[in-house]
Order: sequence, then C-alpha cells, then structure tokens
Amino acid sequence: MTLDALKDGEVATISHFDVNEQLLNRFFSLGFAKSKKIKKIKTSLGGSTILVELDRNCVMLRNNEAKSIEVIRNT
Repeated sequence: MTLDALKDGEVATISHFDVNEQLLNRFFSLGFAKSKKIKKIKTSLGGSTILVELDRNCVMLRNNEAKSIEVIRNT
C-alpha cells in the first residue's frame, strides 16, 4: 500500500521508496527513512497535497510523491 491510500489519522511504517535518486535524497533530507513511523494528518480538499507527521515534524507532500512511498499500516 502507498502513503496516499492511508486514511487521515492513520499511522504506518515506511517500507520502500519507489523514486529516483534525486527525490530519494530529498526524502532523506526531510527525515524520511525505511522503518520510520509516519502519520497521515490531512489530505487537501482537491487531493493534490497530503500533510504527514514524521518524528514530530509536519511535512507537506504532493500526491504523486506520497504514491511513491510504500507503507505498512500499523494496527
């Protein structure tokens, strides 16, 4: 499942990135890493952006960026 498929408020663990090296480096610089917990806070009205919480920081992602982050939903 990808990050964009989570419902608002759900928590998951990052399992894989399906991106090019440039975007992967950007994700790493923002604190994204495999096995980290991530919470989807809110999706914009049009669905073009997604607000997530990672390590007590909030980051806004484009929908296509969120689709490239594979996650495992936490129960």
